[in-house]
Amino acid sequence: MLILWIILFSLLGSVGAIVTSACFLLLQEKIQKILIPCLVSYATGTLLTAALLGLAPHALEYSSAHSVLSTVLVGIILFFLLEKLVIWRHCHDVECDVHRAAGPMILIGDVFHNAIDGVVIAASFLSSIPVGIVAATSVIAHEVPQEVGDFAILINGGYSKRKALSLNILSSLSTVPAAILAYYALDIMRTAIPYVMAISVASFLYIALTDLYPELHRKIGFWSAIRQFIMMLAGIATIILFLQFHP
Repeated sequence: MLILWIILFSLLGSVGAIVTSACFLLLQEKIQKILIPCLVSYATGTLLTAALLGLAPHALEYSSAHSVLSTVLVGIILFFLLEKLVIWRHCHDVECDVHRAAGPMILIGDVFHNAIDGVVIAASFLSSIPVGIVAATSVIAHEVPQEVGDFAILINGGYSKRKALSLNILSSLSTVPAAILAYYALDIMRTAIPYVMAISVASFLYIALTDLYPELHRKIGFWSAIRQFIMMLAGIATIILFLQFHP
């Protein structure tokens, strides 16, 4: 039964996020420019809260604070190195330096990132179903704005909308086999679960603080800041409410 939960939310976090992001491309550009910062703000709130109030406490139940926090530190350093190798970056601005790279590089990076999302989802569900749903919700929240940006880049790079959609779906499918493999591997080695969750905490914090936060600071203005703050609070509230009802 647990494996079905993992497969379902892996599909929602990958293909579901892509289909949702594809719908945004049908909206007028003016509306997209308003909605994307709101989605990024919401994703920031969910990622920070899921990491600090959802995943981290459960990891600490399985292992010592020193071990968990050391793993988080190692994870943050590893993600920094991956970013330097132009694998992990999720810029939502078409004009950013990394997105000037060729479309194939973006797709390869997505395959890698979606596979890690699958491991995050599997490890979280092995801890408990509520924690798994919280982690998957955060994955979906930050995948949607990322995929919107990827669509725009591929289309601007000469890909047709159909080809961009097909390639994005193919790259996203790495989430499911990675989640299934992680489920069976972690089920055998349950002692690894707190450390995988600690790496998940590191990835959520890294994405929120080094990728999404700078995107939010690109928008200057009082009302823009208010919208961002409200949507961030909405993301935080979503995770807190879920944790309250499903402790």
